[in-house]
Amino acid sequence: MSNRVEKHGEKIGQDTRKLISLRYHTVTKAVNKEFWNSISDTLHSLYVGSYGRNTAINTSDVDILVELPSNLFDHYNNLSGNGQSRLLQAVRNAILNVYPRSDVRADGQVIKIAFSDGMRFEIVPTFKSIYGGYKYPNTNCGGKWESTNPKAEQEAMAEKNRSSNGLLYDMILSILVYTFFSRMFDLM
Repeated sequence: MSNRVEKHGEKIGQDTRKLISLRYHTVTKAVNKEFWNSISDTLHSLYVGSYGRNTAINTSDVDILVELPSNLFDHYNNLSGNGQSRLLQAVRNAILNVYPRSDVRADGQVIKIAFSDGMRFEIVPTFKSIYGGYKYPNTNCGGKWESTNPKAEQEAMAEKNRSSNGLLYDMILSILVYTFFSRMFDLM
């Protein structure tokens, strides 16, 4: 890898991005229908992770945050046992309604969808926090709630990228590509 950062351009092709978008809207609509009594395929969801920060180089996983109605937080928080696990199962069931032949499972803090074409989504159900950001379930160790603020992270990354004339994202992509190929050659 050279010490010079170069522009790499788009790493995920347009056809793949269209498929990601279709699946994103399908998942969002399923969650909105189940929890918000809405048919919107855009409200209450957000790309997060590397895809949401515009630093993804492949579709190993596409992370989506889905916001649930705040009145449901008390319901799942007050359940005896692991209410966080029950919340993940409820969201999983909503997604299974639209992807019954895909591998959809709850795992720790997310619902994972493994599509037959190798693409994977991870869905994080959340509740808006009164302190900003979101609360999300962690089913490990009997269940607890964690906090995240992906919008602030995305805004900070975008600002740093703008102030570096686009070189921040290109540097990240260079490192990811270098790491990916280094690991491939180590496996051979």
